[in-house]
Amino acid sequence: MNRNFVLITAILALSLSWMGCDKAGKLDQPSAFTPPAGPVELKLKWPLGEHVVYEMTMKMNSEFTVPGQSTPMKQEMTMGQEYGLTVFKALPDGGHEVEMEFLNARMKMGMGGKTMMDYDSRKKSSAEKADPVGDIFGKIVGAKIQYFLNASNEVDRLEGINELMQRLSSGPQAAALAPLKSMFSDGYFKQMMSQNRFVPPKPVQPGDTWPVQMEFPMGGIGTMGLDYKFTFQSWEKHGLRECARLEFEGTIKNKPDLDQKANPSGMSIGNLDGTTSGTSWFDPELGIIIDTTMNQDISMVMNMSMPGKGGAGSKQSITNQMNQVMSIKLSSVK
Repeated sequence: MNRNFVLITAILALSLSWMGCDKAGKLDQPSAFTPPAGPVELKLKWPLGEHVVYEMTMKMNSEFTVPGQSTPMKQEMTMGQEYGLTVFKALPDGGHEVEMEFLNARMKMGMGGKTMMDYDSRKKSSAEKADPVGDIFGKIVGAKIQYFLNASNEVDRLEGINELMQRLSSGPQAAALAPLKSMFSDGYFKQMMSQNRFVPPKPVQPGDTWPVQMEFPMGGIGTMGLDYKFTFQSWEKHGLRECARLEFEGTIKNKPDLDQKANPSGMSIGNLDGTTSGTSWFDPELGIIIDTTMNQDISMVMNMSMPGKGGAGSKQSITNQMNQVMSIKLSSVK
């Protein structure tokens, strides 16, 4: 397998795991909400029948240190993704059934001053049939996942993952997709709804802080651990909306997966260590985070099995220093 493709899929799987929200359409209307003098509950709302589309854009700069190479490899990547959420029904326990659909994906990557890939799922071309990364996106776009959330907005159950796995297992590029396919676990999709767990568990006012700790199994990355501290900084107008400005900082770590059978591609992440900080604006009237900006600095060691002569392979460790800057917005609501 091409080494550069392995690097791309590992980083892509990691970067796709950070999602947030923003609400458009209703953002064009001034808030009727007036901030109270005391504590207020920042509660997520799930209006039945509501359909929203989220847009995530990301810029990433990576530097790889490869054994045997005198200078690090530098990589620049920009990526965009849109997905929709539709609230189907309210559940008897106070939770909700929500459908997620992947709408489009864009990715451009350069290495050593050369453009290695420039893909946009909205622009179909015959070349993507021979491009493993394009094939990945082509199979993910249009996929639907059903979320069953409990009254605390935690994911109780998921449906549709098996159908997505069948998509990724079909076609001539299926073997090349193995490194990324292993990332699409229950933990990956639960993390895409992780913003549900960022809101404070009790009423808060400016100056209050609260911790958020989460763990998600992430295939070859192992178990991802997120440890945040959120601060209600102030009430602030964001566009026409009166919002709670929430600032956060924290750490990102992993517990490596030592079970080789769980990683048939032969790739794993030995150590991952990073810091993250950012700002979110929560609209209490709409019951949603309307905008998020985030910066992440991550260091990780990637362990790969390299083919050798006569079938005898070897292990190789590559160190990746990575910076990601993300902006996450809700582009439409119906």
